[in-house]
Amino acid sequence: MNSKSYFRSSGYTTDSIIKTDQGEQIDLRTLPPFLRTLMVMDGTVTKSLSAWFWEGVNIEALQNRKEAVTSSIDGLDDLDCGDIILRREVSLRGENSNTLFACARSIVSLKHLPVEIINALERGKIGIGELLRENGIETYRDIFKINYYSSVPENDSLLSHLSREVISRTYRIRVNGVPAIIVTEFFPIGLFESKNVKN
Repeated sequence: MNSKSYFRSSGYTTDSIIKTDQGEQIDLRTLPPFLRTLMVMDGTVTKSLSAWFWEGVNIEALQNRKEAVTSSIDGLDDLDCGDIILRREVSLRGENSNTLFACARSIVSLKHLPVEIINALERGKIGIGELLRENGIETYRDIFKINYYSSVPENDSLLSHLSREVISRTYRIRVNGVPAIIVTEFFPIGLFESKNVKN
């Protein structure tokens, strides 16, 4: 398990320089303010995007695949070989504008979730955070990776939807104290510049 933990108790740090897992340095002060907020928050991203851009956010499932665990997964240290996980890739788009706000990848440990939540995730019609909140599941989010991509990797089919400079964060969601879900969210930096924000 990665030992880093970003912004556990505060959305601010006196040293604004973050060293990414790729070895690069990012100065968080240079990010657009709302994007910086998204990077440190531990709430539901879809709800925040809806409020900021003032429109509904559609979750489009691009991949939803069950598979058995064959090796360790960083952040999900309670899994055994043979346990079943769900790998998801989704895009978050504006309901009216069709603007692509973000993409996300997640790995869900199915043994730690109630069957009704597993079924809803498999249908892929709702975001993980929204689903957990609607079902009253107590969760804790722990951000443990932040990365920056000056250009989108050509061989990454999910990020190719973004086609611009991207920043990402990875966090684990603990359900009843147990790491159950790993989520990586990718945000196109240019979209969050003030000139692109509607009033």
